[in-house]
Amino acid sequence: MRFGLFIPQGWRLDLVGIEPRDQWLVMRDLATYADEGNVWDSLWVYDHFHTVPVPTAEATHEAWTLMSAYAATTSRIKLGQMCTAMSYRNPA
Repeated sequence: MRFGLFIPQGWRLDLVGIEPRDQWLVMRDLATYADEGNVWDSLWVYDHFHTVPVPTAEATHEAWTLMSAYAATTSRIKLGQMCTAMSYRNPA
């Protein structure tokens, strides 16, 4: 059996209380921890641009940018997105 891990990225208000300047460090360290262990097979993010259930002023980190950053800081773990909202981006 394989297990995946969702990394906090802010849209579920899961980074509240962490200074914005420190949020990437927290997310990166979680990804590194998952990459170095043998428990997690994959790391996942959501493609959302604001918090839920209503938009707030809290930080929400964009999925494709996070995927690029995780690719640069991990080596073993697979990366994925829960969804990709095509309506967010012009395919041209």
